[in-house]
Amino acid sequence: MHPPRILAALLLLPAAVPRAATLDEVLTRLRAARNSADFTASARLVDVAASGERQSHAITVKAHAFPDGLRIFCDVTNPRVRLLLIAPSTGRIVIRTGHPGDAAPKELPPERWGEGLLGTNFAYEDLIENQSTWRRQTLLPDATYGARTCVVLRSEPGTADQTRYASVTSWLDHDVYSTVMVEKVVKSSGELKHFIYYGLREVRGVWSASQIECKIEGKPGSSLLIINRGSAAPHHTRAAFDPALLTRP
Repeated sequence: MHPPRILAALLLLPAAVPRAATLDEVLTRLRAARNSADFTASARLVDVAASGERQSHAITVKAHAFPDGLRIFCDVTNPRVRLLLIAPSTGRIVIRTGHPGDAAPKELPPERWGEGLLGTNFAYEDLIENQSTWRRQTLLPDATYGARTCVVLRSEPGTADQTRYASVTSWLDHDVYSTVMVEKVVKSSGELKHFIYYGLREVRGVWSASQIECKIEGKPGSSLLIINRGSAAPHHTRAAFDPALLTRP
């Protein structure tokens, strides 16, 4: 079985539905998928240098949307580091980190959200994918990406939205609404990041990608999130996202 779209987390995907005709319908479907997230996934986070040399990290991700917001827990091996990402229904986003044996978890300040996780192109914030909740949303004309006709949604943050991005534009498959490509513009530098989704498939009405590639325009190499296996609807409880797990030996 394969998980819905994460991370962060990164892989939450709406179920197959007819094309939405209005902005409100697009947002309703995206937010409904986010608000029903419940999965566990085993993956590899791979950094690919311009030379083709690869450095790989094993990562396990679990996510659950509770009534008061989305929680994502990531456990990375070699080096061992854990992350807890909390995106509440109202209020500020919190990202905490920890290593086994630490005295206490640490909260990652927003100015560090743009740093690459383990040196990859995937930033900490990319694990949350919170753009469908931002204040300014614009439905652009349909466009073609590869062989797919896509609904195109541009999300821009309001003053109260926590993000390092000036805008996020998502290409969603015209027929099933799975994500095909995402373009993110960094506020401070104007840097462009592209996220390309490969191996789209449906399992029990949920569309997911088997691999996500992140490229930064003008920068050689890329980073990959490769999904090895996962399960949808494992029915996580709050205990699975206890901050104490961040430092557990």
